[in-house]
Amino acid sequence: MRSSYSHSKSTRPSQRKMICTDLDGTFIGDDDSMYELLEIIDENHILLVFSTGRHLPLVMKFIDEKRIRKPDACICLVGTEVYVLEKGQFVLDDCWSEIISEGWHRERILEALNDIKELVWQPEEFQTKFKASYFLRENQQEVLREIVGRMKKARLEAKVIYSCDEFLDFLPPRSSKAGALRYVIKRLDVKKRDTIVCGDSGNDLELFRAGFRGII
Repeated sequence: MRSSYSHSKSTRPSQRKMICTDLDGTFIGDDDSMYELLEIIDENHILLVFSTGRHLPLVMKFIDEKRIRKPDACICLVGTEVYVLEKGQFVLDDCWSEIISEGWHRERILEALNDIKELVWQPEEFQTKFKASYFLRENQQEVLREIVGRMKKARLEAKVIYSCDEFLDFLPPRSSKAGALRYVIKRLDVKKRDTIVCGDSGNDLELFRAGFRGII
């Protein structure tokens, strides 16, 4: 069994490099390659950030099962929660939560969509005050057009992300994986040009469109 990875030693802020990676389908899938990458990251004192649709308990389950070190920050639930590692523990960043709360009307969105039969509510563990998530597996294009029309009529703003042909997320208009990462690199004092992003699905697109160097 592999031993745990220790937290990498910090370098001076001006020298910091960062890798921000999605988990499922990207960082997860080939254990040997994952451990090799982690060794390279630690040897070169590169900051590591997870950016995932998972909530924090599922991220921690993965970390514990694979016996790897915690990342320096974790962007959870498609950019709606930011956690920063402080003294070995993840701390929720309340400032980010305040930023994305502006213009977010979750209950009104749920009310506007409550009679669309193709939308199936995801388990409560994937729901938060800044995220409403459904499964959508039938008549996808027709339903998505209906959703856009209803939200325009109700004058509601939200980011609507459909990924992997089944996951439909409604997020605050000011939230995203890309926005959360811009916030994290500023907080950790890393330059954008020194950050690489990795992802594989629709909810990762904004990371690439935001101008970060990327690996798909």
